[in-house]
Amino acid sequence: MKLRPFELTLVAVFGTLFLLALILLRTYSPTSDPNASSLEAGVSIWGTVPEAAFVELLDQISIADRNYKNVTYRYISPENFDTVFVNALADQASPDLLFLSHERLIEHRNRLQPITYDSFPMRDFRSLYIDGAEIFALSDGIYALPVAVDPLLMYWNRDIFADNGLLKAPATWEEVVNQIVPTLTLRDNFRNLTRSAMAMGEYSNIKNAFPILSLLLLQGGSGLVGESSGYYQVRLDESVGQGPAAPFANVATFFTNFNNINNTLYSWNVALRPDTEMFLSEDLAIYFGLASEGRSLAARNPNLSFDVSEVPQGASSAVKRNYGIFYGLAIPKAAKNKTGAALVLQTLSGESNALKLANLGGFAPVHRTSLASGSNDIYGRVAYASAIYSRGWLSPDRDRLDVILQQMLSSISANRNNISSAASDAIKQISQIY
Repeated sequence: MKLRPFELTLVAVFGTLFLLALILLRTYSPTSDPNASSLEAGVSIWGTVPEAAFVELLDQISIADRNYKNVTYRYISPENFDTVFVNALADQASPDLLFLSHERLIEHRNRLQPITYDSFPMRDFRSLYIDGAEIFALSDGIYALPVAVDPLLMYWNRDIFADNGLLKAPATWEEVVNQIVPTLTLRDNFRNLTRSAMAMGEYSNIKNAFPILSLLLLQGGSGLVGESSGYYQVRLDESVGQGPAAPFANVATFFTNFNNINNTLYSWNVALRPDTEMFLSEDLAIYFGLASEGRSLAARNPNLSFDVSEVPQGASSAVKRNYGIFYGLAIPKAAKNKTGAALVLQTLSGESNALKLANLGGFAPVHRTSLASGSNDIYGRVAYASAIYSRGWLSPDRDRLDVILQQMLSSISANRNNISSAASDAIKQISQIY
């Protein structure tokens, strides 16, 4: 059939359009979502907190956003974390995010990417988080977005207390000294300890010796450590405001009274089993542990009847103080997927997910509004209350710090050095590791 000129024109036009459509279909690719692509590349998180809480939270988030299937968490034991992380940097295999405690902040500060105050003003930071979270806010920026805090709590054996006519845990150190220790400590005729009221005075067999000493320093008015322009001012034995003189030496004196066999407070010594084991076997009436330990203690001895309370304060103290380990998400300078890391950081540090992570890990949240809502968990209620007045301090390398503090206490206990000299020597050594 012979086509007329008009029909030939239509066929030519439609044929051309058809060819153009085929070309477009072969060459067209939809505009990619940069957020999705950065997560598809994978984001790795490393931390010293057991993985169960992180895995559960990431599973929950990935239901709504499948890209979070590519976000992984790796648990590294606290003893090995520093070595593993530094070696990874040397091998150019850095993780993208760290779930970092403030106790490792100073040691790794130069390896972390701070958030400038231009992008996150300090006024906004303070409005969002509790006071103690400012430990991550240094002079040149915010080194980690706060997520949770693990405050020190007082676990006490209800049966031991009840058998001795005591109905509640001590609220003040005066009660501890005048009532609890004399009543609950048992010794034989040779002054050998058969039951201890509380574990203080030693370092090697007290799991949370450093948090306990830090608690006493905070309550004793120590200036601790200040920071300005990257330099640190060690003021451990300097008082804040009108506090008593020589707070570091005072803490050493109080602490070592409990392992001095000639002191009325004698209730602990280096030969005893670790305090956690003693508490679980009901040979220790009071155990100072972190909030995150509560569920573990209950699981390890289901028959142990214990409760948890806030740590004692001084009877005349104007303000409450407690020690807490603050956790935040930080981006290493060497992270390969910083875009993805920033997205995950924003998601996990948001109030809703931070609250979930805190509850899953046995911590307390650091967002003011989350704490204000309270908790009905058996340990969470006390942890939430304690978190509000918990603080940390800019401590240096924990491994080296532990050695210095243990040597100081040992020299005092063995009478190799008087308390003032031992404390002064310890501060000099601590200053050298910043």
